[in-house]
Amino acid sequence: MVGSLWTGISGMSTHQAALDNESHNIANVNTIGYKSSRISFADQMYQDSIGKGSKVVDAEKLYTQGGMKSTGNSYDVALQGSGFFVVKDPNATGTSEEFYTRAGNFRMGESGTLQDANSFDVVGWSMSPIDTANDISSTNSNITSFNNDYSKLAGNQIIKKDGVIETITSKLTDYASLAQSDDPSVMSGLGYKSTSAKVNGVEALIADYQAKLKSYAANPTGPSSTSSSQVSTVSLPDSTASQMSTSSDQVYVYIDGKKYTQNYIEVTTSLDHDNADGDNDSTTGAGEAGDNQIASKIATYKALADQLSQLPWAKAYITDPTTVATSPAPVEGSEASYANAVATNPNITIESLIPGEEFIVGESAEYISTTASKIPGSDTTNAVAMQGTGFGAVESSKTALLTAAAGLQRDVWSSSDLVTNGDPVAAADYTFTNPNTGVATTVSATAGTTQELIDDLVTKINADSNMNTDIKAHNYNGNLVVETIESNPGGSFVASLKSTALLSGDTANTGNINKNSDLSINSGTDAEFLSMTNTLNQTSSKDSIQLKLDNLGISDSPFGEFEIDESGLITMKQDGASFAIGQVSVALFSNETGLSPQGNNMLSKTITSGEPIYAVNNDKAAGIIGRTLELSTSDLSTSLVNLMVYQRAFEANSKSISTSDQLLTTLIQLKK
Repeated sequence: MVGSLWTGISGMSTHQAALDNESHNIANVNTIGYKSSRISFADQMYQDSIGKGSKVVDAEKLYTQGGMKSTGNSYDVALQGSGFFVVKDPNATGTSEEFYTRAGNFRMGESGTLQDANSFDVVGWSMSPIDTANDISSTNSNITSFNNDYSKLAGNQIIKKDGVIETITSKLTDYASLAQSDDPSVMSGLGYKSTSAKVNGVEALIADYQAKLKSYAANPTGPSSTSSSQVSTVSLPDSTASQMSTSSDQVYVYIDGKKYTQNYIEVTTSLDHDNADGDNDSTTGAGEAGDNQIASKIATYKALADQLSQLPWAKAYITDPTTVATSPAPVEGSEASYANAVATNPNITIESLIPGEEFIVGESAEYISTTASKIPGSDTTNAVAMQGTGFGAVESSKTALLTAAAGLQRDVWSSSDLVTNGDPVAAADYTFTNPNTGVATTVSATAGTTQELIDDLVTKINADSNMNTDIKAHNYNGNLVVETIESNPGGSFVASLKSTALLSGDTANTGNINKNSDLSINSGTDAEFLSMTNTLNQTSSKDSIQLKLDNLGISDSPFGEFEIDESGLITMKQDGASFAIGQVSVALFSNETGLSPQGNNMLSKTITSGEPIYAVNNDKAAGIIGRTLELSTSDLSTSLVNLMVYQRAFEANSKSISTSDQLLTTLIQLKK
């Protein structure tokens, strides 16, 4: 009888534990990621083949998949399959213990880290610090992160390779509003670009850059090689065979199957191009008709070159005849130089501004309207377009885009800016100074022409090893033009030019000759360019995941649109660009039932559970579903049925106790 009392007590105790467990399940029916638990009973030891009741041997979590609820909240994350999110207390002192949870109702904490509902940091692979020396390419050394000025997205691509995830992002300032048309008096026949041509060129290069990024992302471990641009020269008829003389005549060339035509432009010249009559054409002379024809031909071929330069992908220029066979170069100098270039065999060189972009030069000719005849030209490919591959192609495209967008600073002094009466004052010194280096060069101008002065300045500036590392000088259409070197697009300089001559309007005789602000126009769109590569190393140690873009050094604006993909990769999207900034880690355990519940939806590892197992990209772990939460696996109907079963069992055990008590009372009364 005493044994039956203890047996009944043990039964009541175990079923009370079962009731407690089922009550816990019911209480957590709406707890995100909660896994219901069950009680495992066992019979107690036997004596004379009679058992001594029951006991609770285990209260185990049942790690079955919970239902999914779409919430629309980007920070809500659910696990589909085996695994656990990892969290840690960011405020803990000493060792920072990690806990494991299925609850993915996350948020951004005050410090900017990804946190759970308990304000514990979610653990994963965080973004590497940005190395401004190697990860940033900028035309402004003072700007190393994106700001509101960089309003135009040029390219953005997330690239996954060998345990590393890179985000390559390039932005521009508003190139469309900054672009200015070249001045034709300076750049006609030399790759002249209108405002729309500059803008269209940048947009064509943006499209090419984005295509190269996409191709690289598709095969990031493939071969890498740089791209190169096609250069072709169109050679047109010898002037002795050319009979163009009226506006009905024309010169044309086919590019990629499209005909580009320029009618003959009749010009009455003021220069003696052929030096036949020696009168500068001020009066009628033997050479005047020839001079006018050559001047007209210069104007016509310049206009054709300018027309071709309006193609977004092209730059065209009248070619110095001495350079056609080797490396074509634009004509430099005054109209006398152009007269030499077009007098015998006019050449127009066309360069593709898009690396790897091939174009086809077709028929070219001068058309004579009076005889309805054509005098054909020819073409030569000076450099073949080479389409690069992989990262090399991306870099080639980026460089071309940067060059077209940022352009070269171009300071211009016209001939009238340099002198008062058309020719240099005898024995006047002209000193050009580049304060970037502190270097100055001086030309002592004797009685001569302004063009001789400009040519002397060009020669001396370009010959100075201290100066030519920053700038390069040209004589463009009779103007002194000083540019930043081509290897430094977006670079700047501050130059000064002085003369010992008393210049017009310079009553103080300071000798300062300011650049011509109307003619000094950037060769590109004058936009600033910033390209950034941020890296996520999936083989590095895990830590808290920072979400604020300003804390990460990406942008001066902290917030973006949070997204997470099926591998746990976190991106923040801001102004159209998505940045891969972290990856949530999913822990696997060889024996997940050995995890120890700690409350607050958290579990801790034990010897029984073993150490957590991680994999790159969370391979073989649970899939991750964004904007979704995993529901509790507690089932109300099952729990309510269990409650009734455990209640009946508890009452039945109490009945066995009361029955044994009555028998014991009867025995005691018999003794009395």
